[in-house]
Amino acid sequence: MKALKFLLSPIFMGILFIVFAVSMAVATFVENDYGAAAARAVIYNARWFELLFLLLVINLAGQIVTFRLYRKEKLTVMLFHLAF
Repeated sequence: MKALKFLLSPIFMGILFIVFAVSMAVATFVENDYGAAAARAVIYNARWFELLFLLLVINLAGQIVTFRLYRKEKLTVMLFHLAF
């Protein structure tokens, strides 16, 4: 239960965003130095990068349920977050 709480927490979302930003920065440098094919092979097509996206989606869905963003009063906030 503690692991699920952490998986759906805003702190974990922040960690995931930092990991995502760092990996995109590394991919930019790899692409600049070694070409797009190398960046695609090392970063973009890697399983860990897909797992990162999956964790971001799971966390976002959990945040929507936890903070009840599906209610009419918070619909604009949910649409703003879904845009990302």
